[in-house]
Amino acid sequence: MTKVTVDRIEVQQDGLRFGDPIGCGYHWTEPDEIDAYGDSVRRLAGKVELAVDGFERTASISEEVFAGEAADTLRDRAAKRHEESAAVRDNLRGLGRAINAYSDVLRRHREGLEQLRDHAVSAGLEVRGNQIWPPIETLPGDSTQQQADAWEADWKAYQACFETKISLRDARRASTKDLVKALADYAGVHPDKDKQKLVAAGGQQVKFGELRREAAEEAMEAVQANDAADAARSTVDALKQREQRALGELEDLANADAPADQIKAQADKVAAVHRELAEARVEAREAEATAQREQAQANRAARNLEAAEEGRPRIVAEGQPMPQASSQPVNLKDRLG
Repeated sequence: MTKVTVDRIEVQQDGLRFGDPIGCGYHWTEPDEIDAYGDSVRRLAGKVELAVDGFERTASISEEVFAGEAADTLRDRAAKRHEESAAVRDNLRGLGRAINAYSDVLRRHREGLEQLRDHAVSAGLEVRGNQIWPPIETLPGDSTQQQADAWEADWKAYQACFETKISLRDARRASTKDLVKALADYAGVHPDKDKQKLVAAGGQQVKFGELRREAAEEAMEAVQANDAADAARSTVDALKQREQRALGELEDLANADAPADQIKAQADKVAAVHRELAEARVEAREAEATAQREQAQANRAARNLEAAEEGRPRIVAEGQPMPQASSQPVNLKDRLG
């Protein structure tokens, strides 16, 4: 027997080595399904565009059309919502494009595997099902030159199939990484980090003391933030009353034909109170936003404690625990191939 030694090419991750059977069957999600999902995401971005336009028009209402405290508040809120909705629109568009691009990669991958199988058949290699089998490793010592040449040609054909398979696999994996990066960039999702922070669901494995302490601290911070917001609103109300009184006194002085210096002094007082009121309104809005944020965190901590006590699973994302509907974490790699 004559044995020819072939250098084995180590291929990381899936363990495929030169001399192994080469799989050429497509078992990932159908590209059309991925493409349809990307289209739906982009259509959703188009619907968000309507909200972007509406908030922009509301934020740009002129003082001549709508004036006063209510108008200012409406314009401020519309401007913030415009920024938020525009960011959502852009993120949805980017994510939809990334998903559509991934569907194209899967489609090329499927076509490449089909072409690989056809090439192996045309080259005379053994193909069983969706696997291309390597030629025999040894030849009898009494083989003819014709048999040796055919055996060498089979191995060269197998090598070409192997290299094509590696190229197809690497291209698909690179595109999968690009899609995961797009998820992180556009949706704020970090699958790897989330998976590492999975918290066990068993009640005996959850440190209830820490959860109770966290819930108590978050509740106290929410109470303090709400008290600060109430105080800020009270300050605004008091300044509004002072401003109204000052304006009334200014109007009385003007109607009574008071000296100009008195009228000017009162007008300066009105202006000073108005500036103070404007600053107080800004502080009140910030305090209100802080109170809402602290209340949301307190509610989340309370839900986490309740879920742990009932033995429901939790998954921690971006440093904040959130309830999870299923006890099994979603594996993005399984979903996308």
